[in-house]
Amino acid sequence: MALTFDDALTALIARLNAAGLNQARSPLGVRNESAPRIDRSFAVLLNGIDPPDMRGRDRYRAGYRFTVELCHVLKPTDGLEATDQACKDWQSAIKYIAAKGTTLTQSGSIDIGSTAYSYPGGGAFVVASFPVTVSCDLPLAI
Repeated sequence: MALTFDDALTALIARLNAAGLNQARSPLGVRNESAPRIDRSFAVLLNGIDPPDMRGRDRYRAGYRFTVELCHVLKPTDGLEATDQACKDWQSAIKYIAAKGTTLTQSGSIDIGSTAYSYPGGGAFVVASFPVTVSCDLPLAI
C-alpha cells in the first residue's frame, strides 16, 4: 500500500499518542511548547523527503524523513525520577513506532536512527531527538 507524506506523518503521530505522550502544538518543536503541555511531550518535525526510486514499471519508493523530539521537565526535587521517566518514554515511543500490524509497518519500512540528548533551559528540560525514516511506495494516482 502506498503512503502519502501526510499519511506517514499522521500514522507516526498516532503511534506516539498511543504511547501515552502529549503532542506539542508548536510547529517549531517541543522547545516552544506551552508550559502546561511541555512535560512528556513530543513533536514530529519534517527532516526531508528522499527522491523517489523507481522500483519497476509504474512503481516508485519514497522516503519520508522526520525528527522525533521527546521532552521532559527536570525538577531538582525529583532526582533521577525525571530522567528515568524520559528513558521509559523513549523506549515506549520506539516500541509503539515499530509495532507490527500498524499503518507504518504494514505499508512501509521504518528506520530509526541514533538518539541525541540536550538539556535546554539551563537544564530545566531534557530533550531526546532521533530520526525516523518511513520508506514506502509513492502513490501515483492523480
